[in-house]
Amino acid sequence: MQCFLKDADKQKRKNQTLHGIMANLRELIYESEDILADCQLQSREDNQCSNGWLECIYPPNLLCQYQTGKRLIEINEKITNIKQSIMSYLSPSITNDMGRRDASNDQFSRWSSPVYDHTQVVGLEDDTKKIKGWLCNADVGILKIGIVGMGGLGKTTIAQMVFNDRETEDRFERRMWVSVSQSFDEEQIMRSMLRTLGDASVGDDRGELLRKINQYLLGKRYLIVMDDVWSLDASWWSRISEGLPKGNGSSVIITTRLVEVLRKMEVSEARTHQPDILNDNNSWLLFRKIAFAGSGGECTNPELEKIGKEIVQKCNGLPLAIKAIGGMLLYKSHNHEWKRIADNFRDELGENDGTVMPSLQLSYDELPPYLKSCFLSFSLYPEDCVITKEQLVHWWIGEGFVPLRSGRPLTEAGEVCFSGLTNRCLVEVVEKTYNGTIHTCKIHDMVRDLVIKMAKNNAFFEVTGRGCRHFGIDTKMDRKQLAANHKLRALMSTTKTGEVNKISSSIANRFSECKYLRVLDLCKSIFEMPLTSLLSHIGFLQHLTYLSLSNTHPLIQLPPSLESLIKPYDFELEL
Repeated sequence: MQCFLKDADKQKRKNQTLHGIMANLRELIYESEDILADCQLQSREDNQCSNGWLECIYPPNLLCQYQTGKRLIEINEKITNIKQSIMSYLSPSITNDMGRRDASNDQFSRWSSPVYDHTQVVGLEDDTKKIKGWLCNADVGILKIGIVGMGGLGKTTIAQMVFNDRETEDRFERRMWVSVSQSFDEEQIMRSMLRTLGDASVGDDRGELLRKINQYLLGKRYLIVMDDVWSLDASWWSRISEGLPKGNGSSVIITTRLVEVLRKMEVSEARTHQPDILNDNNSWLLFRKIAFAGSGGECTNPELEKIGKEIVQKCNGLPLAIKAIGGMLLYKSHNHEWKRIADNFRDELGENDGTVMPSLQLSYDELPPYLKSCFLSFSLYPEDCVITKEQLVHWWIGEGFVPLRSGRPLTEAGEVCFSGLTNRCLVEVVEKTYNGTIHTCKIHDMVRDLVIKMAKNNAFFEVTGRGCRHFGIDTKMDRKQLAANHKLRALMSTTKTGEVNKISSSIANRFSECKYLRVLDLCKSIFEMPLTSLLSHIGFLQHLTYLSLSNTHPLIQLPPSLESLIKPYDFELEL
């Protein structure tokens, strides 16, 4: 079934009828899994209340068992009918090849740990040098520098290289990095600036926030990076910049896709930089560093080199496109697989030429089914959100995304899934621990566009927030949202660093209505009700496998309802 869904996924993007059929199929699969979960729960309860030989005469819950069996038979019939309908849209070559490809595509054990060094940058050294030269020559007022270009060109990477450069650190006493993005709030930007300065102000108004920023920067030479600016209304920036100290050679770097944004923010044309696409040599160098990372970036197969260079040529020198296609081919070791990818890439280019989307779409299409579910989880998070690996892995395990492998602990298997996404360059590494393991991550905004589209197509997450199986809490949530999503499987805290969720009593009281919740992550939350009352409601969630209350109120004692949930079953609580 998983291989069948994978092939049907590729076809549905070209056929709206098939798209609707696939959505119905996935909803039926969700429903059948919920029914089976209820059966497992009922079975456990029956075993605990066993009456021995009396059950042979009076079987417990006989009517319930009959009704459940009838529902499952109806669902199986619907799934069979849908599968037959979908088969008519798939070519014979696809249906005949399913079994063989399904076996060859199980790459769980290949590259089970990170193999590509994400700190490596190719072909952007001259861009970095140019920006640094401008910074060093700034001595009067505030220098404004703009980096502009299409998505996936490397604008943010250039800004990061400049920002983290040793000479930059020595020159500027204060450095602030702010991700602005399409949906932003002026007050949040100010708080983000303060957080980079070590101030986690929460209750202040805009005037007080700006006054604090001024105090921190007064008499200092500072650098501010405003990354990924979209708004043509620069009034927010005018208000912030008016409160910044002037002079001392301080600088602001702005990255954007729109040159009009730079003009609105009063960046001169002389200090506007538009990166070039990578040349052929650098494109191939970047590609082989990723696609052949397992052999130190060296290609020893002439046939693969020939096919690889053909593929790279079609990436149009866009670093993100090259990284995505290279990360996907890291998991393909045979010539015939590379040839198939080259053919599929050619088809994708026919529909989306000149952007990074063909590479990203193909990389998604080639993901194993279990990794698709893991990847779709990123659709819940807001743009430019930094996410902990720990939260993702716990979620994937709790909801059953991580495949079971004999002899391998689930947490280790979850780490393998995470590495599968970072090695494919679909997920960016943000921060590592002292021993080199990945701690936090994020996704590129172009990757986010893809993951939201795929999540909607696969009934994983709906941006409008109705009829979802997965939902993210981003600073606040209302009762209507929870009521419209009573079949939730995962409710996740998706707030950005330094922000908190505000959960009212009326919402917390309704958690128990989401009876199919497997994962509940309420970290970084403020509750109106006492935590013990909240946990009493959570205790009714019989299918819950993971609960996180980290960075909330301290937990003093578990209520009886939650203790009974934890003891007999596999359950994990993080405080």
